Parts: sequence; C-alpha cells; structure tokens
Amino acid sequence: MDFIGQIFIDFATPDVWRLYSTALNAAKDRSVHVNVTWEEFLTEDIDPDGVIPPRIRLLGACAAVRDAHPDSHQRFVRALLTLVFQEKDDPKKDTTLAVAARVAGLDGDEVIARAVDPGLGLLRAWSAAARERGVDAVPTIISSGPPLHVKLTGAANYGSPVMRLDLIARILRDDGIWEMTKPPSAG
Repeated sequence: MDFIGQIFIDFATPDVWRLYSTALNAAKDRSVHVNVTWEEFLTEDIDPDGVIPPRIRLLGACAAVRDAHPDSHQRFVRALLTLVFQEKDDPKKDTTLAVAARVAGLDGDEVIARAVDPGLGLLRAWSAAARERGVDAVPTIISSGPPLHVKLTGAANYGSPVMRLDLIARILRDDGIWEMTKPPSAG
C-alpha cells in the first residue's frame, strides 16, 4: 500500500500526534510505503504585534526551515512532533527548537532567530494558500482530491495501524462517493 499526500498539522491538536503515530507504526510493515509531507498550518488568526503563542512560534520555525532549508524541513517537523507530543518538551523553550534543529542537521540559533521573522509571515502566506485548497482544520490530508479532515480518538492507538491507514487511503481515493459523519455521543 502506498499512502501519499500532504498532511497539514499544528502542535496543539492531539489528533495530529495520533495520525503521525499511526503512519509511523504502519510504516514498520514492509508492505506499506508512507510518502507524505507534514506541513505546518495556522488554524487561528494571530496579532503579529501581540504575544505569539509558543506552539505558533514552533509553526513559524517550521515555515522558516521550509523556506531556508527545504531538504531538512521534514526531519525538523518530525523531530518537533516527537519532542512536543511524545517527549512533552516545553514549546516555550528555545531548547525545544534547538534540539529539533540539531536532529535535522541545522543550526539551532539560526532556526530560533528566524522563527518569528520571517517564519510567521511565511506561515500566514502558506496557510492562506492551503485554505484556498479547502484546508480549515488539522490534521487534514490532501492526496488527489478534496481535503480530508481526520479526527482520531485515543482508540487510534489500538488495533492495526496498517488497516487504519489503508482505510484513510481508501477514503481519500473514493472521496467523491460519500460523506460520513457520526452524531455526537450521548453523554
């Protein structure tokens, strides 16, 4: 199975980590080829003159890395995902950015210096372009058709990640024939 596409993410949504973990675990199976890009997406408007929330600063750093070091972008994003969601590193600390930069083979001081300027400007521009393509939440996957916003509960950590990823891939391929929703759980 080939799982291909762009996945739009942030560092505040647990569903992003669940999808990332599912993809990683599925990729351990030799029959699965995961070929996706993890792309930063700004889900909220921010005041450039106000206080920048730490998780948005991380997104700005990702955008700055994509601009200045495109070959290192995916390694940097994946390192940040692991640091923030799995290792529970503090997104307020420069050390989080510095460690991700080191993992990606980049200079931490340069990444930190570019996180807000030009990072946030690039993030706004790229997020606006993604919105024009229909992205409005994270995680959202675009493969060969309309965007698919995926919500995963904690149950996503159980069962076969290969089957789960295959289901998502089939929905992406057949997206023109259905729309699925579930009512809110009573409770």
